[in-house]
Amino acid sequence: MIYKSKIKRVLIFLSFMIIVSLLSACADTNKNVSPSDSAKGSVGASNGEKTKESASKKNNILIAYFSRVGNAEYKENVDAVSSASVNLTGDKVYGNAELLADMVQKETGGELFFIKTVNKYPSSYDDTTEKAKKEQEENARPKLANRVKNMESYDTVILIYPIWWGTIPMPVSTFLEEYDFSGKTILPLCTNEGSQLGSSEDDISKLCPNAKMKRGLSVLGSEVNDAEDEVKKWLKSSDVTNDET
Repeated sequence: MIYKSKIKRVLIFLSFMIIVSLLSACADTNKNVSPSDSAKGSVGASNGEKTKESASKKNNILIAYFSRVGNAEYKENVDAVSSASVNLTGDKVYGNAELLADMVQKETGGELFFIKTVNKYPSSYDDTTEKAKKEQEENARPKLANRVKNMESYDTVILIYPIWWGTIPMPVSTFLEEYDFSGKTILPLCTNEGSQLGSSEDDISKLCPNAKMKRGLSVLGSEVNDAEDEVKKWLKSSDVTNDET
């Protein structure tokens, strides 16, 4: 009887240990695959993909702009052909194209590039208009002082410029001919005093026949300061607005 009693106690003890082991295993399993942890992992992956997408969207947009301000010797707050300069901070003079470029950069996160000429335009407004007219008549290509690094990494170029004698300034023509725009999307954005986009869209298309042209936007030089909403709406319609900016 004593022998049978010992066997019975051993069996009970073993059964107890088996039950404890099974309960412990279930607890660990539930901890490893809890719905809340699983959901957190899923959300993390989604945010990571979104961040990569946003970063990519920022990095593949180039905002190239040309302005008389920065490309001319001037002693006062002067005007370029159909592109007035705006004095905002005392001695600091901004060109309208620069103001638009800042608006676009804010909405897209793109990289800014100022199209700079080697030889500056005259300080006199009238002299500048005459030089611009002569350049156009001669189909000149003014030499530029800077270049875009890694142009191949950009697939969208937002091109900002004043309308000079009904079209793009000739330094912009130089810029467009210096790179291969095949497969890239170009969005023209110009300032003017009534001529709107002029023939600039057609002229850009001729210089970049293998690029995809999207609808351009013209802004009156006198209305640039109030054009932010209009620019934002245009960018959104062109599907280049960065929602995280």
